[in-house]
Amino acid sequence: MPVVQYAFKYLLSICIISFSILFSSVNIFANVPELLAQADNHRLMGDYLLAEKAYTEALAKEPKNYRILKSLVEVKVTLKKYADAKPLAEKILALKVMLQKKVKVFVVGQSDVLKGVTSPKTRTPYHFAELVDETVVPAEFGKTNMRNYLDTNVKSKVTYYRLFFLESGKMKLVPKNEVKIEYIGVPRLDHERVQELYAKIQSKLIDASGSAKKLERVTVKGGCFNMGSSKGAVLEGPVHKVCLSPFKIEKYEVTQKSFQSVMKTNPSRFVSADLPVDSVTWQEANQYCKKTGQRLPTEAEWEFAARGGTVTEYYWGEKFDSTRGNFCDTNCDMNVRTADASDGYKYTAPVGKFPPNPLGLYDMSGNVSEWVADWMDTAQNYYIISPKDNPLGPIRKNIRDFDGGANEKVLRGGSWGGGVETLRSAWRKAFFRNYRFENLGFRCAADI
Repeated sequence: MPVVQYAFKYLLSICIISFSILFSSVNIFANVPELLAQADNHRLMGDYLLAEKAYTEALAKEPKNYRILKSLVEVKVTLKKYADAKPLAEKILALKVMLQKKVKVFVVGQSDVLKGVTSPKTRTPYHFAELVDETVVPAEFGKTNMRNYLDTNVKSKVTYYRLFFLESGKMKLVPKNEVKIEYIGVPRLDHERVQELYAKIQSKLIDASGSAKKLERVTVKGGCFNMGSSKGAVLEGPVHKVCLSPFKIEKYEVTQKSFQSVMKTNPSRFVSADLPVDSVTWQEANQYCKKTGQRLPTEAEWEFAARGGTVTEYYWGEKFDSTRGNFCDTNCDMNVRTADASDGYKYTAPVGKFPPNPLGLYDMSGNVSEWVADWMDTAQNYYIISPKDNPLGPIRKNIRDFDGGANEKVLRGGSWGGGVETLRSAWRKAFFRNYRFENLGFRCAADI
């Protein structure tokens, strides 16, 4: 009898193990629409680990499907798996941005719905269509099959795609088990959503990357120089003599790692630890410098440091050199781009990637434009009345730091979004203190 009991228990255990293996492997045989439905349902119910598993299996079957990529990124961000989410988000951001959910439709079943859709001119094995609705469950009765709804309680229903075929100009419901769709690019709104997620991912990874590097500053000996230029805009003149006391200035533009570690926030559009902080207001730059025991450089200090003892239009000479700084090159989206030159970066570059100037300062020409301490005086050109020794710029009274105001602060140095002329040592511009733009950054200075 014990032998019989043992045999029975053994067979029972084998059945249980086999059933468990079969149950755990059922998704191997599921198609992508089924896996997406499972994942979406798990996510809706708050089962993010199960949703992650189903999305991952679906992605293994269709690795270029942006819809799966986007959903998986969102789930991984919810699970705080930022390192896993980063490469997935980058794949989406590398895709072409579309105005609609354009897809290729491949017939895998005997679909009567797609008869007559193929263009007689192209005779292509697939059809171009716009994906209008991803999950449609047709009503049992009546002619309401163009109304979509998702009924998770009805398991026997065949779900459909609602597709607008571009070749025929017809809207059709197509059973999911009879076609396979391939996304072409990523819709603009989804692209923007992933950009927001990517910034959050990068910010979290910056927090996790350890302490910021120790500040590196260059000591600038005092001296006199001719400030301004007669070859640029009116506000760059007249050329006038300025003499400065010694000071220190940061070797690099303030990085996002440094800014985020001090300010506990990161306003940047292009997020990465070693990129310069961008989209920063003058007030934020000024506050950061104060918190680190420094200050913003005066405009005269900035130009003196940028020139590094040179008197030419650029610190390297009179002619522009695309290898010396980050500007709006052939890859730039701005209308000031230089179509026949490239600096190797479409947007901002990690600090220190271009050659330093004679003082050993990096990115004084290009990358991000840099806020300085001075007000801009457009009514009465300050350069005309500027004192010779240690000028501090026009005086403004009763200005509160948090006011945007009708007064502007000076910025210098050109940027990835500016033309080649903005990399000249004398170039200057101004914006309101609360102005936030993706090509604005800064570096700090200090007294000796």
